[in-house]
Amino acid sequence: MPNAEADFETLLEPERDALWRFAQRMCWDKGAAEDCVQEAVMTAFRKFSSFTPGTSFRAWAFRILINVILNANSQTRRSLRVQKPAEDLDLVAALEREQAYERVLEDPETYLDRVADPVRRAVKSLPNSERMVFLLRAVEGFSYREIAGFLEIPMGTVMSHLFRARARLRETLCEYVRDTGFARTSA
Repeated sequence: MPNAEADFETLLEPERDALWRFAQRMCWDKGAAEDCVQEAVMTAFRKFSSFTPGTSFRAWAFRILINVILNANSQTRRSLRVQKPAEDLDLVAALEREQAYERVLEDPETYLDRVADPVRRAVKSLPNSERMVFLLRAVEGFSYREIAGFLEIPMGTVMSHLFRARARLRETLCEYVRDTGFARTSA
């Protein structure tokens, strides 16, 4: 077992910050995030013998963390499966916002780390299912297929959640992005 412990620690160490960051953004409460990460790490350690060497430890660890978060909030799991009708979007207005918002999408992690409370509140205000998909894709860089596998939902549902999250953020953040000059300084 000593080799398994060392192997686990070696694989876990580069992922600790990303796991913590994701949990903190999904839970938005430091205590809940700590509990979820701790439970996920303990679960991963107990199940480490089922990890297939040569596959993505990062994806495996995120899958466990996502399950812990979903179990901690069963409402999130229900909202992932419920397809809400797409909101009516003013396409002209959406296109006008696109350029400023594209800057945020190019480097969301850096942007989220340095933004003020209005932006954090905008991300926090997303429905849990949309926030989870947005953070997994835009911040953590997982593919649509990986996200669909993590959440056990169709890839089309992942894409629609991501589309709605981006549309909501675009709407909410358009004025803030323009006012702060982020779009001008990042170009």
